[in-house]
Amino acid sequence: MWTVLLVEDEVFVRRKVKETMPWKEMGFTIIGEAGNGLEAMERIREYQPDVVITDIVMPLMNGVELLKQARREGFTSRFVMLTVMSDFDNVQQALEFGATSYMLKLYMDHATLAETMSKVHKELLERRNAEIRDAEVVYRKLWKLMVGRVDSTDGLGSELLVPGVHGRDLSIIAVQHGLSAYTLDDFTALNLIENDMASAAVWHSLTIEGVSYLFMWLPATSQFSISTERNLPYSLIYTELKPATQLMDTWQSVLVALNEEWYNPTFSAKLCTSVSSPLRETADTWGLEYEIWHNLEQLRWEAVTGAVNELWGKFEVQNAPQQQVKQAAKRIVHLCERISQLTTSDEEVILAPDHINFKSAFLARLEAHFKHLSASRIPISDHPEINKIITYLHEHFAEEITLDTLAKLVCMDDKYVSGLFKKKLGVSIIHYLHQIRIEHAQRLLRETDRTISEIGERVGFANDNYFIKIFKRSTGGTPASFRNRI
Repeated sequence: MWTVLLVEDEVFVRRKVKETMPWKEMGFTIIGEAGNGLEAMERIREYQPDVVITDIVMPLMNGVELLKQARREGFTSRFVMLTVMSDFDNVQQALEFGATSYMLKLYMDHATLAETMSKVHKELLERRNAEIRDAEVVYRKLWKLMVGRVDSTDGLGSELLVPGVHGRDLSIIAVQHGLSAYTLDDFTALNLIENDMASAAVWHSLTIEGVSYLFMWLPATSQFSISTERNLPYSLIYTELKPATQLMDTWQSVLVALNEEWYNPTFSAKLCTSVSSPLRETADTWGLEYEIWHNLEQLRWEAVTGAVNELWGKFEVQNAPQQQVKQAAKRIVHLCERISQLTTSDEEVILAPDHINFKSAFLARLEAHFKHLSASRIPISDHPEINKIITYLHEHFAEEITLDTLAKLVCMDDKYVSGLFKKKLGVSIIHYLHQIRIEHAQRLLRETDRTISEIGERVGFANDNYFIKIFKRSTGGTPASFRNRI
């Protein structure tokens, strides 16, 4: 909602302007009035309106001088001048100083106001969009600087001025949602701040790696708070209003507070008040990263999960910055993708709202690469539909698999599929499935200390006796004797 200040020494004209238009339906709200230029300048400093509708001829300070003074003080409000037929010299001056338009008081009606405010609305949108784009560049540079993605400002200094927030204080609201996108509407839907406060603010946002930073710029005299008692679907950190000069320190403090929520999420809004020391990366994690992708390449899944658990434990003990955790995961997944040849979209990043859920998502991604790599190393027949069944068996061996499921997979009759499979591979589907399960059981017996019962269930056998029977038929010995020979 764009804010409007009405400046006119004649009360009935102000009333006419207010009552002529459905302001809210048009996207505007009238936040104040003034009866002369000096009073109006005080209101501009206090409210920082998006639009000033002002008479030109007024006592103490006329409308043109008001416009000039506002520009000298750095305010970028759109000005609409109210005038009479004989005042075109002043109108010309106003337009030269950036007034958007003018209206003749004598002929001012609904249609004229609507046309003028439509033009103003378009200008405001264009300016806001340009400022948002410019502001995002600044915020991205600051974020990279704070999390160590650049070594120094590299000439950023003069560019770190955020456009469109002259004379305003800042609150940073950080939302650790773990999503790829998050909007201001998503935040305001939580009803954590009053609508009037949200409308009065200049908002910028930046979403990086599942965290959204909402920058709420308010007039310096404002006050606001957020309810900390409600349960939320994610953790949220916010700051009190701070001067613009404290942007970097305030944001650094938010990053530290977010990191605490990353490891111990409270799923509520928390006020961040103190400036904390910058986050520090943990010791080198390359050794454990190597173990993960190397064991995946060797198809040792238990070793993969063991290395992941060790790496995550190290991150947690040392309270590693979540950016380091995410970057390590990104490196590992990239290498596993090259190993398995299972490509994913560049936009398909791993996201989660906290450390534990991120680990689960990371393991799920690794498991997909593991299954794809396992399937790529299986024998291939000369029949594409049988190959499709083979791949399915290798990827879903631990699940309940029926002949009907496989027949539907390839859109064939179940009896025909059964006969064709045996013709192409020399064994029945059930015997082929048993071979896969027994091979995985042998790997688990070698690499883990799981019980016989746990292993049988993990590879897809319904009960211990059946598992032992099939294992003995395939290998000549029981699972226990196999493990003892290792």
